[in-house]
Amino acid sequence: MFCAISGEAPTHPVVSIKSGHLFEKALIEKYISEHGKDPINGDEMTVDDLVVVNATPSTVKPRPPKFSSVPSILSALQNEWDSVMLESFTLKQQYQQVRQELSHALYQNDAATRVIARLKKERDSAREALKSVQQHLGTAAPAAGAAATADESAMDVDQSALPEEVVAKLTETHATLSAGRRKRKPPTEYTSAETVQTFGALSSIPSLHTSRSPGITCADVDASGNLLLTGGMDKHVQIYDKAAGKVISSLTGHTKKVTSVAFRGQEGVEHDVAVSASADKHVRVWVPGGAKGYHVGHNINAHTADATAVDVHPSHDLFASAGLDSKWALYDFENGATLTEAVDADNQSGYTSLQFHPDGMILGAGTTDGVVRVWDIKSQSVAASFADHPGKINALAFSQNGYILATASEDQLVRLWDLRKLQVSKTFTLDADYKVHSLAFDAYGQFLAVGGSDVRVLKAKDGSQLASFADNSAEITALKWSPMADSLMSASMDRTVRFYGASA
Repeated sequence: MFCAISGEAPTHPVVSIKSGHLFEKALIEKYISEHGKDPINGDEMTVDDLVVVNATPSTVKPRPPKFSSVPSILSALQNEWDSVMLESFTLKQQYQQVRQELSHALYQNDAATRVIARLKKERDSAREALKSVQQHLGTAAPAAGAAATADESAMDVDQSALPEEVVAKLTETHATLSAGRRKRKPPTEYTSAETVQTFGALSSIPSLHTSRSPGITCADVDASGNLLLTGGMDKHVQIYDKAAGKVISSLTGHTKKVTSVAFRGQEGVEHDVAVSASADKHVRVWVPGGAKGYHVGHNINAHTADATAVDVHPSHDLFASAGLDSKWALYDFENGATLTEAVDADNQSGYTSLQFHPDGMILGAGTTDGVVRVWDIKSQSVAASFADHPGKINALAFSQNGYILATASEDQLVRLWDLRKLQVSKTFTLDADYKVHSLAFDAYGQFLAVGGSDVRVLKAKDGSQLASFADNSAEITALKWSPMADSLMSASMDRTVRFYGASA
């Protein structure tokens, strides 16, 4: 057996009850007097914690010799050797401690470097998203990054899965509409805020859809303002002719409630093409003709979960759908072909709402967990994300000025996002427990209609209320302004469509 400090056979062996190691008694007592702890495990220790080991045969230490004799010199050298062993042992412990501290410092440095790299990557991604949105909105990007933005835009086109003719259509539509929007000003005969304050009920169309599963879930008006398109809880799509005062087509085929409808938006046609989405995962295109006035032109098995929204592209040649499978897809009206589709890999909660930007280069999609995604259509990539809402996005609407996106979730707040700065520009607070189900801007972005437990018209500039209508007996599910904002259509779960405007 050897001393744990000196590594030599001890003359007077003792054992520590703290660590169980063997020591030379003189060495361990000196160590305890200096440090007060066990040299092996660092526990607090006194000489009382040492147990003497009885060795056989035992040796008697000679009397202390004089330093002038050889034995005295040997004794002095032994004491020096013991001191060296103690110091060597202490240095070893300090060396191990310093190594651990250095290892910890290197780990912290590596972690800090990784965090800095990630933050730089997120910063660069945010800058690229801002450049992309600015480019689509027609605003100038920073001069230093202009060339890079142009190169990236070209790269998007090269890598896009969209056919070249579709990319050309998107680009042409964007160029035409964005140039025209900059010059757009309301005509002198456009409805003023003072006129909106005088709005009242003009007419209503009751008892639409069946009473067994009552409720209008969505609605739209064609370009002429004469045809009304509705979808219901009864799984039917109905087309109502205001001039004739009757339903001209009641279209069946969906096997679950209809969640969204839209007209194609063609001008100069008597009967416009319609599109509908349903919780049965299908999107249907309805074209004029047949015994019922309309028939199915295309039945698209679009999603693997509920199809929740459809919207028509400003070119009126394309349309898109979104669903609870976190996917949106772009289609051609003429052949019903799926041109592209994008699955949100970063957000699997599912989409609840969808709308194209007025210039047609980006689209906004609301999710069930309160995030609004702004997608670049050509590259099928996320250009921006807004995540300030507490619950699912019930409604969203782009202003026709091209710079503002209005969103609403299950709280009583309506938020206006500035797409140039990618941040909230205004927040409108409604009554407590007021849940918004529909939002609609007028054609010049001056008024914002809000539908929930009633209908409210807010001034888009400051959120001041211009008018409110509470003659519905159930939740409002759809709103639509007329082109000159002289009337507002609302649809609700009480099976009634109402029109509001100024009295003649």
